[in-house]
Amino acid sequence: MKTGFSKKWLAAAMVAVLLSSSTVAFTQGTTEATEGEKSADLVEELATAAQLAAFGRGELADATGLKDFKSPEALVAAGAIYLRAHKATGGKIIPSEAKVMDTDGKAVVEEGQAPNLAEEAEALFDEARALPTKDAAALEALIKQATSVESRGAISGPRVINRKIQTGKTHNIEIAFAPNSPASVTMRSSGKTQFEVIGNGGKTLWHSKGTWGFYNWHPGRGGLKNVTVRVINKGGPPVAYNVTTN
Repeated sequence: MKTGFSKKWLAAAMVAVLLSSSTVAFTQGTTEATEGEKSADLVEELATAAQLAAFGRGELADATGLKDFKSPEALVAAGAIYLRAHKATGGKIIPSEAKVMDTDGKAVVEEGQAPNLAEEAEALFDEARALPTKDAAALEALIKQATSVESRGAISGPRVINRKIQTGKTHNIEIAFAPNSPASVTMRSSGKTQFEVIGNGGKTLWHSKGTWGFYNWHPGRGGLKNVTVRVINKGGPPVAYNVTTN
């Protein structure tokens, strides 16, 4: 999957997030949308937020060519999405019942609590304030705008898997999806991690290295319904991660 990052992309993303009534809420206002579609859209929005956060921290220099570039505005845009998702779900993203197994076939139990999206948003706003900026007042105005826009409607359905992976370990997460409905998975971690999505027959459908990832598809009748999300920590320090699905 390509990141698709450019200055034009970033500008468009921030305008959409900070000036609109929220892309998270867009599908919610559409009577034709099913709960599965709403939930899948929300998972995709969380992936966009993770991209923006990584960009704002300067973690995507290899993809963008912007060495040593950091953007407090991108961090604010990411926080805006997290905050609106928090409001849209009523602050509740339910723990997934998906099993997480290591390569020895042992179950990996949950450690700590799933992230609170409102708290993550506030942390991103504070992180943005700590970065150098030419206009602190303008940045505060962006943060105020991000916190003042309300989400429309409510959504249920997203599920989260929250774990910590130790150095040199691999986790396999088996996730089942309903046929004939959109399927979305977004992955985030506190440090550099390898994410893979494995389909039928052990085929690798997608992979990425970094602190985020996103994969979606539409399982048809008799088509792909189950995937395995593989999380690999080859040699870095222990990493906390979460996988959110619709």
